[in-house]
Formats: sequence, structure tokens, C-alpha cells
Amino acid sequence: MEIKFIVLICIAAYLVGSVNFATVISRIKNKDIKKLGSGNPGTMNVMRSLGRGWGVLTFVLDALKGISFALIGRFLIEGNANYPMAILFGACVVLGHIFPIFDKFRGGKGVASTIGVYMAISPIAGCITLAALILFLFVIKYGFLGSFLAVTTFAIHAIILCKSSIWAIVIIACWWALIIFAHRSNIVRLIKGQENTLSLTKKNEVLIKQEEEEKKAREESENNLENNKEEE
Repeated sequence: MEIKFIVLICIAAYLVGSVNFATVISRIKNKDIKKLGSGNPGTMNVMRSLGRGWGVLTFVLDALKGISFALIGRFLIEGNANYPMAILFGACVVLGHIFPIFDKFRGGKGVASTIGVYMAISPIAGCITLAALILFLFVIKYGFLGSFLAVTTFAIHAIILCKSSIWAIVIIACWWALIIFAHRSNIVRLIKGQENTLSLTKKNEVLIKQEEEEKKAREESENNLENNKEEE
């Protein structure tokens, strides 16, 4: 396979990865996700700040970025299960997600896209890991810890699949370290006992407060309109 072709796919993967769906969805809702909740443009913060449905949609779209390019690497390059190439293209997607060229290189933390890559290179293990992450969130409610376990599981499995490719193993190790680094603020908050929790069974307090403020603003606006009409 020509190097130029591989480089072009890597660039395309990075650019697609740079499209942050948390930001896109929040703009559709006339909000700025970076000014809500933790300020992180990712699935967990969208769930806390905009609701579970929007959070799930964000996760699916971000995961699809990883799935699509990992599949290109796995099956279209040389037409076989080329795991190292899937890792290369998937890593470019995650790099774009964390350091997006469209948003001053300040993006999300890459967990959803990483799980997408995992589901592409090992569908059963990837789906099991996703199910375990969801169960973990139901029980523990700390998104960062669940993400850490999911990404670590992916890294170990990916290294096993790519054991004959030194460069792929190096990429996987750097990938894991980058995502942990992206969660450094979560680590600090967890140590201080200030880490945000996420409930999948009931509405988040931040979202409830936000809706109450919006309702209050609407009522005040309606009252002002009524008062203006009476004065006229």
C-alpha cells in the first residue's frame, strides 16, 4: 500500500475526529457546552448538562468516528484483518477529537471514539466493555473511573492483537497515556473528593437547576409582556 494513500487517510481521520459532536449538539440547543457543567465537550458533560438522550447521541456519533476509520484500516487496507493499521487510523481520529483543528486544539477526552475503535477491531469485546462501562456508571456513578477501566481494557487487548507490530504497540501506549493525561483534572478532583457524579437513572441536579432557571426566565418574560400590554 502506498505511503501517500495511508497519509491521506490519516489526515482525513484527524479532520473527522476534529468534529466535536458535543459542541455541535449544544449549539443546536442554543447553548455552549464549554460553559456548562465541567466545561468538557464530551458525552458525560452533555448527559449532565443537556440530558441523557443528547448524551447518548453524542456518544454514538463520536464512537462512529472511531468505528469507521478503524474498519477502513482493518478491512480495506490490503483486504484483511490489519489490526495495526486500524490502530493507526483510530489513533488519528482520537488525536483529532482531543486536539481539534476546528476548535483551537481544545477538544474532548477521546473515550467514546476509543470505544468505537475497540468495537471495530473486536466487536464482542468492545460491546462487553461498553456494557460493563454502563453498568459501572449505574453502580459507581464516577464517569472518569469507568472511562479509565474501559480505555485500559482496550489498550491491553489491542496490544495483544498487535503483538507482532512494535510501532502499533507504541501508538497504543501513547494513546492510553494521552487519554489519562486528558483526564488529569478528573484525577485531581477525585483526590480532593470533588469529582462530579453521573446518574443514569434520574435527572442530574445541574440539569434540574438549569431547567428551573429557564422556566423562571420564561415566566418573567411572559409577565413583562403582559405588563406592557396592560400599560398600552
